[in-house]
Amino acid sequence: MKDKMTPDQIENLEKTIDYLRNLGDAWGDSYIEVTPEEQQKYIGDYKSGGGGKVGTLMCMPAAKGSFNKAIIQSGTLINSMTQEKSQKLAATVLEKLNLTPEDVKKLDTIPYHNLVKAGNEAVAEISGPRIPGSSGMFGFAPSVDGEVLLQQPFSPGFADISKNIPVMIGSTLNELMPVAYGNKTLTLEQAKDSLAKEYGDGTDEFVSLYEKAYPDYTPQDLLSIDKMFRPYTIRTADARAEETDAPVYAYLLAWKSPVEEASKGSFHGLDIPLAFNTVDLRSDWTGNGEDAWELADKMSSAWINFVKTGNPNVQGVLPEWEPYTADNGATMYFDTECRIVHNHDRELMKMIRPLD
Repeated sequence: MKDKMTPDQIENLEKTIDYLRNLGDAWGDSYIEVTPEEQQKYIGDYKSGGGGKVGTLMCMPAAKGSFNKAIIQSGTLINSMTQEKSQKLAATVLEKLNLTPEDVKKLDTIPYHNLVKAGNEAVAEISGPRIPGSSGMFGFAPSVDGEVLLQQPFSPGFADISKNIPVMIGSTLNELMPVAYGNKTLTLEQAKDSLAKEYGDGTDEFVSLYEKAYPDYTPQDLLSIDKMFRPYTIRTADARAEETDAPVYAYLLAWKSPVEEASKGSFHGLDIPLAFNTVDLRSDWTGNGEDAWELADKMSSAWINFVKTGNPNVQGVLPEWEPYTADNGATMYFDTECRIVHNHDRELMKMIRPLD
């Protein structure tokens, strides 16, 4: 791979590798001593797989003290990796590369693309196809050993070592789901016919619960609702609020992208340019209209306040954002008009993905 890289790229790669090797090693060249005062400046904020990693760090003793707030954006897929499965996956990768356990050091010499190919083949052999948005989408993932990782995050909460960390957690309305917004002529009856394939006699109940949660729904909405992140976000927020007095703030991005004739919905990742106020850098996602910029101003203000104080409230910009509990289900509903909703979709999500 290095033969295709510039000297600067090689130097940066080597620095990164050195840094990663020394993480957690107080004698490593890249180790940085962080004072308690400096810790107040740090926050874990990541999206998707990164959100899952924030949750994982909250269950790792080695990460304790490295951040004091956490934002988890669409990261609550449950990781079901076990030590047994992890070891089987590693052995299968070696087998695909015609290596034995004694040859493990040779992995450093294998081209990156060959490693990826072997890894993908091993995952497919053990777990089947990786389908985005499904519970089987994980490939390589950490497994609990009780020492490095105390528990899987989101199962349902986090390890006790992180009990004092304020958390902001949320997802988008449609996430990774196939959406129906491109079908502008879809009727309610046609949507029900599609839903019947999944819900059968419960189709009318599903529509009724959807209408209760989202009174202004369209037939396209019925076929596009997120079924993976939102149910577990509710369960995780419930558990987090119960296990600690540190505040939990929940959000849902319901604002839909106007690009490509408004056919994409509120998809996975759409909250990133809004929360970071970088609409101009991802106008292919958000468009470059006034609505996008106004929402970005509101969301980024909340994110900045949470980073600074552990509280996302922005007086005069957003409605009062109360901490979440299982009883109040308080969730900031980000849309053209932002508002606080209370357990608005709990019954719908329970039907979509029963968690008991």
